[in-house]
Amino acid sequence: MALFDFLKKEEPQKGVNLDAEVAKIVAIYETYPEFPVMSPDRNVDEWVASIANGTGKIVPKESMIRNEDGLLPGEVLLLDWVNEKDSTTGVFPEFFEMELGIDPVASTNELLFADYLDILNDASVVDYWSLSQLNEVFEDNGLNKCRTKEEAIKLLKKEFTTDYIVNMVDPGIYVLMDKGQVIVDKYAEFIHDYLDTPPE
Repeated sequence: MALFDFLKKEEPQKGVNLDAEVAKIVAIYETYPEFPVMSPDRNVDEWVASIANGTGKIVPKESMIRNEDGLLPGEVLLLDWVNEKDSTTGVFPEFFEMELGIDPVASTNELLFADYLDILNDASVVDYWSLSQLNEVFEDNGLNKCRTKEEAIKLLKKEFTTDYIVNMVDPGIYVLMDKGQVIVDKYAEFIHDYLDTPPE
């Protein structure tokens, strides 16, 4: 079995039969509708040992069951998590893989391809920036900080050309398309419960 071979290591840790533990995990995962993702960067020995001694957990089966919209729970959370983040984001919380069984980079690309997400890379990106981000631009360019975001947007548009603003925001940010917004709204309670954030 290819996955089993991938997980096997030459020298198991003392007191834990890694081969036996891997076989147990594989047997459980084979009952899932989809196999959870496993990054090649994961320290498999440590992970398997942590499961064996009770400090680690496997991906729960419910994380690998698609909802009525055809998305995994991790993909639903990912839509909310990447929204308005830099489109070059390469660092994702490890819970996407370890608890939800998805590869967040590959899943983000799939969500883009399926029109749940888009990359906004025009001057309108600044509308999504926080006041502190805008004030940082002003400070870097010898301008006074603003007290409100509305003032900051006006100052930015007055002091900088559209081309300059586009260069500042390149390569852009992820934004939800209508289809993605519907999903985030529909599963808002699940998203906020999981991420422990208050609903807006």
